This record gives sequence, structure tokens and C-alpha cells, in this order.
Amino acid sequence: MAREILTFQLGNYSNYVGTHWWNIQESSFNYDPNAEPSEIDHSVLYREGQTRQRQVTFTPRLLMVDLNGTLKHVPRAGDLYEQPIDPEQLSTDPTEITDIEWETGKVEVIKKEHSAEKHPYQADLQAGSSSSNEAAAEKDYDFASTVENWIDFSYTRYHPRSINVIERYTHAKEESQLDTITNGMELWKDYDFQDDFTDRVRQYIEECDGCQGFQMLFDCCDGFSGLAIKLLEHLQDEYSKSTIVFPVFPPKAPMFKSADEAMSDSIRVINTALAFAQLAEHCSLFVPLSTMGRCWRSVDEPRSLPNLEYAPNNFYQTSAILASFLETATLRYRLKGTGSSGAGSFIAGMCSDLNAYGRKMAAGGLAFPFPLGDTQDLIDCLDQMDGKSLTVQLTPNVNVRNRAVIQSVCARGLPQNRLKRPPTAKSAQRQQIMPAYRCSNVSEMLQFFYSCSLEVSMTHVTSIQSPMTVRQPFPVELFDQRVGYNGFLTDCPLAQASLLYVQNCPALAAIQSSTDLGDGLDALHREVSRIRLPKIPRFAECGLEEVDYKESIERLLEFKENYDENYEL
Repeated sequence: MAREILTFQLGNYSNYVGTHWWNIQESSFNYDPNAEPSEIDHSVLYREGQTRQRQVTFTPRLLMVDLNGTLKHVPRAGDLYEQPIDPEQLSTDPTEITDIEWETGKVEVIKKEHSAEKHPYQADLQAGSSSSNEAAAEKDYDFASTVENWIDFSYTRYHPRSINVIERYTHAKEESQLDTITNGMELWKDYDFQDDFTDRVRQYIEECDGCQGFQMLFDCCDGFSGLAIKLLEHLQDEYSKSTIVFPVFPPKAPMFKSADEAMSDSIRVINTALAFAQLAEHCSLFVPLSTMGRCWRSVDEPRSLPNLEYAPNNFYQTSAILASFLETATLRYRLKGTGSSGAGSFIAGMCSDLNAYGRKMAAGGLAFPFPLGDTQDLIDCLDQMDGKSLTVQLTPNVNVRNRAVIQSVCARGLPQNRLKRPPTAKSAQRQQIMPAYRCSNVSEMLQFFYSCSLEVSMTHVTSIQSPMTVRQPFPVELFDQRVGYNGFLTDCPLAQASLLYVQNCPALAAIQSSTDLGDGLDALHREVSRIRLPKIPRFAECGLEEVDYKESIERLLEFKENYDENYEL
């Protein structure tokens, strides 16, 4: 049964995250006909097509939006279906152009000063041979220091309709030009942009046999939030399908044009508050994501993930962590053979499990790598947790505790043969007295673990055998010395030195609904209530009336009240 999904990426940091996500998926593709078939149904997120030369292509079913200047040397239509002309190979000598009659002595030749420089990784990829691709996988490119934008480390090749560029705004590291949510909404009113973009959505949907819904990443603290809200309204009106949304917050607060730090902070707070107030109306579920603990007015307190070391403000590294969460948490509705196993294997089923009582905001948690020792059984690993959480929160201003939690948990790379000791083994005697010893598979044991560690809670667990494949251009330098090449924790120097980088990694991701999310919404409401809108005229210039603004803030407060502790599961 077809279960296609159309993905959207709106904004620069969202495209950082999405680029890693597609890279991770393609690194796990196995083209060996004799290999074990994948547990993941890649046709859920990918589409099959053909070039004009009848070569089969497999590209993400994706629409991405970014500002002018982010693509560098890459043409907007990509280089998959049409080979772009290399400007360096064009002749600048008019005497060499023979198909046009002109007086060469009267022709003024204007040479372009400098074409966009390719990142060394892209130059190696575009060399075209399989040997160059293999060399690129092994070469140290120092991505963390050399990446200037997401296109520099993109391995994926996109369909011509995937990439969309906003001409009127230019990307700049120093300040964001698309600054307010109202600016983003005004952009949607540009009928040239709207007609072209919605036509591309329609073309993707018409290609699907049974589209189950949409997933969206968008930059929440700038004008892309307004574009996302208007797009969600369109999807809701035209298609009435389930949509899961991931608002992302970059690890470094953006500055806006003609605004000092205090005003930039206020603009970000207003954008976020207005977006959250409307997301509850226009999507099935939304899960804010950031590697920072706080993202409302202050952007600080980087999350500490065990056995990972990353530069807190580095877009390339932090976006890889969020992509690892997405790649794991979305497995529930991307597996083979799940189309006939119930509504829970669809986006709609997962969202309905988590958005009861109007609680359409959920939190994300990640264990990456999963803290399993290289000689340890899962039953012992979970027993040692002793009340501690398996995951680290990736939703800003939220701390989900252990009561009244509804969650969807996905685990990968936990081997069935490492579940527990066989009954005949002497070492099994200690394990046999544990109630969890009766569990027969990974999902069942994780389900039992959560039933014991969380009070009055419900958990849906999905588990697959294959770990997450880790290879360049993923930031392989993230893992500390304790993580072995197979992703399991080890203190053996020989195991640590057997391979230069981690090759595979077990992971666990959870999407959680809890009354604790109300604390973050309450903090956001307090912050936005302190701001006087007339002091920031750029919102009014784009048509935001103060009456509408106050209504939205009131709507945010009403949404927060859905998380009050006045019910039992």
C-alpha cells in the first residue's frame, strides 16, 4: 500500500538539518542485490523518475526554500536532469564565436570577476567517477571549519522542482533580511511565488498513489515562520491530510536588518509566539527542535549529549544532531510492511496518539549514541539507568519529567542477540530474576522499561535492527573516544583504534506529550507580553494590527491552558 509523504524545508537552518537528513538516508542505500533488504521503505520519502536519457533516478519528494545566494555554483534546477554549462568553459573571445556575425573590434567584452567557489567536497563529487566518490568518503575536509552553507556538504541530488529561491532577499551571515513573520506572510501573497510553489506541490501530490500527509521543517524565529503558516493553511484547505511540523531554532540568535541586539531578540520572540499560536490550528502536531536549552529571548545553555562533543554555535554540527533525531523518530511511519499493521504506522496515527486534549505541541528527546556497552546486554543497560532518562531533550525551554507522558519511541541498531543471556548460560542467573527477562524482543523490553520508569504513561515503541549509517559528510568528529567504530561504548584501546571513525551508530528518539510542555509555553507568553508592538514598527508596516496581535497572544495563552494538570490518562 502506497504511503507517500511530501517534505518541506523552509529557511537556511532548516536546509542545514534537511541536507544532513537526506545524506544520512542515502548513505544507508544498499545497491547489492544479494544484501539483506532494508527494513525502511524509502519510497515513502523518495520518488522514482527518469532523465531524458532514460536513466533511473531516486530523488527526495521535497520542496525547499531559501534566500538568494545560498546555492553558490549549483543551478536551481540541479544538475541531475540537465548538465549545467560550466562558465569557466565559455569563451570570452568574440572572435571564437562563429555563429553570430558582428564586428569583433567594436564588441566590448565584460568578464565575470569570480565565479562561485566550490567546496573541495563538491569538487571531488562532481569529478564524476566512482573512485573520486570513494576518495571523497575517506578524505578529511574539515567540514566544521570550512562549510559556509548547506550546499557545501550536500551529497543528495535533487529533482528540478525541489529547490526554490526567494529572489527579493539575499542570504547574509551578518543579518537576516527576511525578518518578521508578517514579511513571510506578505511573500506568500506574491502570486508569482504562490502560484509556482503551489503548482509544484500539486505536481508532487498527483504523482503519489496514496499520499499519507506532509512533514515540514521551518526556521521559526524569522520570516520563514510566516511563509510556513500560509503554506500550512493552503495544505489544510486543499488536501486535508495530516501534517507533522518541526520548527527549528538555530544555535546562534540571528540579527535583523536595522535592529540592535535587544530589538532582534524582541522580533524573534514575537515571531515565535505568533507562529506557535497559529500552528495549533493548522497542523496535526508540531515538535520544536534545537540543541540549545533556551531559545525564546536568550539563546543559550547548549544541551549536553553523553559521548558527543560539538561546537555549540556550529550550524554544520548542531544540524547533524537534529537530523539524527528526525531520521530516528520518523521511522514509525516509514517502515516496510507497516501499511497493513494499523493506523499507528501512518503520520495520522502517530499524531492522534500524541495530540489528545488539544495538545498539538510535543517535545523531542534523543539518545545518540544509545548508551549500550560493546559487551553489554540491553537488559543490563536499562537496569543501570536507575530512574535516569534515556534521552536528552531537544525541545527548547522544556524539561519532560516522568509523569503523565504519552510518547512515540523509535530505536534502531539494538541487536536482538544482545537482548539478554540465553537461559542455559551461567551468566544468565542474575538476569533471570529480573521481570524484564521475560521480554522476547527489543520493542517489548523498551516498552517494559518505560512502563516501570514513567508513572501513569503510555508508550508506543518501534524498533529496527539496522543502526544509523555514519559516514562523511556527516560530522564523524562528534563522537568521543569511548564510542567504538560500531557505535557501542567501549574502554578498550584496541577497539577504539581499529577504525579511524565511527561507521554505524545505535540511536533512540522519542516524541513526547506531557503537561510539562506548558512551562515552556508559559515562559514564551510572559516574554511576548512584555513587548510593546508599537516600538517595533516593521510589523505594522506589513499589516499587523495591534488588535490582531493581542488576539494571537491571547490564543497562545489558551493553547498553553491545554497543558494544565486537570486530567488523568
